[in-house]
Amino acid sequence: MQEKIGMRPFSRIHTWTDADYKSWLLSEMKLSQKGILIMQKWVRFGGIWLLMIMLWQGCAASKPQHDVKNIAGEYQKGLDFMAKKNWIKSEETFTFIVYNDPAGEYADDAQYSLAETWYFREEYLIAIDEYDRLIQRMPNSPLIPQASWRKAECYYLLSPDYRLDQTLSERALKELQNFVDIFPQDENRIQAAKYIVEIRSKLAHKLYGSGVLYLKLREWDSAKLYFDVVLENYYDTEYLENALMGKAEALVGENKADEAESLLAQINPGELDNDQKKQLARVNAELTKLRKQPTD
Repeated sequence: MQEKIGMRPFSRIHTWTDADYKSWLLSEMKLSQKGILIMQKWVRFGGIWLLMIMLWQGCAASKPQHDVKNIAGEYQKGLDFMAKKNWIKSEETFTFIVYNDPAGEYADDAQYSLAETWYFREEYLIAIDEYDRLIQRMPNSPLIPQASWRKAECYYLLSPDYRLDQTLSERALKELQNFVDIFPQDENRIQAAKYIVEIRSKLAHKLYGSGVLYLKLREWDSAKLYFDVVLENYYDTEYLENALMGKAEALVGENKADEAESLLAQINPGELDNDQKKQLARVNAELTKLRKQPTD
């Protein structure tokens, strides 16, 4: 019987033995290992190309973006970035000038502008450091008054609510007072004076609040201590009358009616607001009650 082309007679189908299976498995494993090696080579090859591309891009990105021979142009570039509120680019540009031309014509302008980039981003602590660099390193710069004002203003802006720690408020008060003393004719002195009043009021409020807390705890000596600080150091604030009444209340608690009455006599009821009038009425009522108590 003649075989058809392309057909394999059933009789020629090979029956596999265990040895055949082992041989086939070994060959497949070799092929798989070879494929893995080929893939690893391609991955390595591709990784090399990827690394080369990244290095090329990095070199392209690291090309000098600033011209040390044209500081005036660089400074103008920084101002242009500031006008567009591109604070990061302007910061980079002014930093380049400060470090590459520290004694040049634009050194103080660049240092001040660098501080401004942080000021406008409300990063006041960093801004303070940059203003300080100008003040300390370039004391003859015409920008010193403005830098000193900005430094004081930054501390003012960092001043927290009166219920919190007032360390930054105290520093703000110091910087504002120094500014007014050193630059009495500066155009910012009026605003500085307003800030001083505000900060002093906040500090007085903090002290008065502590005194009230000790009143509630019936810790009379501690309460008087805080009220005395207000009376001695913040007598020009709106908390003067409150402190007088608070101390009088503490004295009533100590059964010192005469001393309490002497303090209350310093208060003009016509100058009090509604809350203060209520406070005065309460203290007077306590004083009257104390007077009515029998004495030994």
